[in-house]
Order: sequence, then C-alpha cells, then structure tokens
Amino acid sequence: MKHHLKLAMACAALATGTIAHAAVNLVPNGDFSGGNADFTSSYSYSPSGNGTEGQYTVRSNPFPWNGAFVSAGDHTTGSGLAFVANGSPTDGAVVWQTASITVNAATNYFFEAFVMNVCCTAGYSGANSPSILEFSINGMSVGSRTTNLALAGTWEGLSTTWNSGSATSAVLSLINRNTAVGGNDFAVDDISLSTQSIVLPPPPVPEPASIALMLGGLAVVAGAARRRSASAGR
Repeated sequence: MKHHLKLAMACAALATGTIAHAAVNLVPNGDFSGGNADFTSSYSYSPSGNGTEGQYTVRSNPFPWNGAFVSAGDHTTGSGLAFVANGSPTDGAVVWQTASITVNAATNYFFEAFVMNVCCTAGYSGANSPSILEFSINGMSVGSRTTNLALAGTWEGLSTTWNSGSATSAVLSLINRNTAVGGNDFAVDDISLSTQSIVLPPPPVPEPASIALMLGGLAVVAGAARRRSASAGR
C-alpha cells in the first residue's frame, strides 16, 4: 500500500513540475555577460570597429561595429552582450575556445550555441555566405553546423552531442570552416555544455488527463489490495 502511495505522490509531483531540476551549464561566461573574458580566440580583438576579416568584438549589437551588419540584440536578454565576428577566410581558425573544464566520465553532454548571420543590411550588394562552425572537444570534431542565410538577424540554436567516455576534462572550441571572404559574418551567444539541451525541446510532460488516468488506475490497484487484505484477515 505504501508503494502505491509513493508512486501516486511521484506522479502528482511530475504533474506540478516540483521534481524538475535545471542542469548546470559548465561553460564560464557562455552568455558573454562578463565581456571579453574566460575564452581565447585566434581572431584579433577589435572593440572599436571592424576593418578586416578575422576580427571580433563582444558587444550588444553587431551594428555599427561593421556598417554592413544587421542591427539586432543578443540572444540572452535582447540587451546584453554577444560575440560578434567578421569570419576569417583561414580554414580551421579558432573562433572561440575555453580553458580546461571538469566533466564527469561516461556522461552524455550537449555542446550547443546560438548563432546568427549578421551580414548584411538591406541594400548590401556584395557577396554573402553563411557561417560554418565546427564544434570541437579536446581537439576532436563533434560536428559542423551551417547557419541559414535567409535568417540573417535571427538567432539559430545549433546543437551537438558528446559522450565523455573516459575523459574527466574538456576543452571546447568553435572553429571556422568557411573560407569565403564575402559574408562569413556571425554572432555567437549562450554557448553551453550541459547534460540538458538549451536548444532542443524538453521531453513531453504527461498531460493532466493522462496523469488523472494513471492515478485512477493506482487507486483501483490500491482498492483491490485493501479488499484482498481484508478478505485474508477474516
């Protein structure tokens, strides 16, 4: 009887969300709220303006750092900071990289980021191309993701997965795989390494009707158990 009661309480807790816990993001300053800190880059930091490829800044709006870039807010709050870059045409250039991060062995992680094409403003007549970012952990690729040119000015959630295996530490990198000079301009925000995705939709929560049916079934089982117990005691 106690077993059925505990199960019923667990179902009720699931329905109200009281047993849900947010997973921890292991990436320091993944939302860039701390500015140009807690990461390295092979790009050149140029906070005052963009004059050539392979430069980056951390700012609240891609425009007017480059006059051809779109005007848009960061992904986190719309008024915070994000990483903004004029992509390098050098294949393999490291856009962003962490120091070593402690992870649990034999654990599935999501390595994710929100990325936005920032080229170009209306009326721009130059060549354009999307960002192609490779997600790398400990020097090994865990997948490349290409953004959609048609969604310039819109944040896209890019998601990859990684199993840590025997590793207990991880160095995360975003690597530029687009060698085009025209376009290849992007912003990055809310980079995450976590056991829970920030990009993919969460698992479905049972609907109230389903939970009610489940609890009703438990009540029937509990009632039958009580009747059996009473019959055995006669």
